[in-house]
Amino acid sequence: MGSNSFRRIVGHFADGKYTELSIDSNTMGVGDDVATNGQISDTKLLQILNVLQAFKTACSRDGVPNPVAVGTAAFRDAPNGDAVVVLAEKSGIRMEIATELRESELAYLVGSLGRDGYAVVDNGSRSIELVAKSGGDLQHHVFNLGYRVAYEQFFANANDSAEAIRAFRERLKPETAKAPFMRGQTTLAGVEFMEMAEVLFKEVPDGHVFTLAELKARLDAIAADRFGFGPLRMMDDIDRALPRLVVAVDLMETFGYGELLVTSRQLGAGLIIEAGLR
Repeated sequence: MGSNSFRRIVGHFADGKYTELSIDSNTMGVGDDVATNGQISDTKLLQILNVLQAFKTACSRDGVPNPVAVGTAAFRDAPNGDAVVVLAEKSGIRMEIATELRESELAYLVGSLGRDGYAVVDNGSRSIELVAKSGGDLQHHVFNLGYRVAYEQFFANANDSAEAIRAFRERLKPETAKAPFMRGQTTLAGVEFMEMAEVLFKEVPDGHVFTLAELKARLDAIAADRFGFGPLRMMDDIDRALPRLVVAVDLMETFGYGELLVTSRQLGAGLIIEAGLR
């Protein structure tokens, strides 16, 4: 139950392999609703209830009668977030509102499939989780510069692409300074970064590894094309892709990585991986 979209994921995890059987997605805009109203509105609560009831029915149909759910940043931020936990319970779904640590733990499982020595970035719509685990010690830093926040703040009304990119990277600096633990891991993994790949690059398989040179070349081309910035912003899902591209390049340069592994796995898959590890 993300700040922008809810996803119903059916899958399993065993022997280090994650298998996704089906996934459904509903754009919900809970984060925008909270930003506008200061809490989750009654209209949005009703919409949430309807979607959760439909998801529960679909889970029962698929032979998985006991679904679990995790709510992310918007539900942490909303003063009435607990009301959604009650709605979920009424729908037959056990829901938790993830703390920043809990969301980071799940993001790490999604990016690493439970392996040690990864640095993982989960760039959601409201928040970004930076998390690494080495020798069993997990460290994390969470901040609210997710792709929707960043796009609205730096790109939506900008006239100069290079200046917008520069301003966003400047804003990232104090946050990455708080995450020195991201350096020196064996693999840098981007959770949900396949959305960036699908919009800004040719089709690539899940688990594709991008080089810093590839990503930086694409970002530099966007920064250099002053007259192409307007048409670029007309592309479908550019708000999901462009901020993630900037984040990817910035993190790779800041923390010293030459490659980024990207995955389409969603945060909810972490619940499945966690269950499989148990």
